Amino acid sequence: MTQITSTNFDKLNTLQLYEHYAALERSLPLLTPESQDVARAELEACANIRSEKVDRIYYAIAAHEDALERIKKESELVTQAKRSHESQLKSLKGLLSWLRRSLPSDNNKITGKNYQFTLSKKKDLTVEITSDPELWDTEEKLSYCIEEEVCTTKRIVLRSLSGEVLEERTEPKTTTKIVPNIHAIRDAHTNGQKLPQGVKVFQEYAVRSKRIYGNQRLESETSKHTGQFLPED
Repeated sequence: MTQITSTNFDKLNTLQLYEHYAALERSLPLLTPESQDVARAELEACANIRSEKVDRIYYAIAAHEDALERIKKESELVTQAKRSHESQLKSLKGLLSWLRRSLPSDNNKITGKNYQFTLSKKKDLTVEITSDPELWDTEEKLSYCIEEEVCTTKRIVLRSLSGEVLEERTEPKTTTKIVPNIHAIRDAHTNGQKLPQGVKVFQEYAVRSKRIYGNQRLESETSKHTGQFLPED
């Protein structure tokens, strides 16, 4: 195609195409009639390529929107999977704790064919609260809640660009909220007192697991009988 300019439109970005179109359009009155026809053809070619690149902006936006939507859905699936695994893990550890309570008091090991769990009591009873303390009745709040007060101070300094302090002030802020008194709840549970609805206190165990190998089981059994076969010193 014959052009007034030697511009390669394919090498121009969208903004440059707009600028070239505007400059060429402004130059039309200065051209001869023959040159104006060539310039108009160049304007049309520039406009076509510019339109194609504008459409590509739409395609890029749509592609990124689709990608973000897929990422959002994937994140939701990951969150759901995480919650499911956390719930299953909690249930399985709860099962081990239940089995531990059925063992003799001096035995803290649960042994399978290939794996053994060792359960140790955690120092403090676990308090699980699924209700809103704000909704507990007045007596329950007095017995099992405390007021948490948080005081923060924001220091604001305004300086000129040369470093001169123009203004300095502090803005204190205090917030309070009602929170469960975990110690009072544990004590009440120990003393057999009634707790608010949605409050559960229980003993949790730290769980350690290890692989049992055949020779370890053999050594364990052999150690019981070694004295029957070895001579005394």
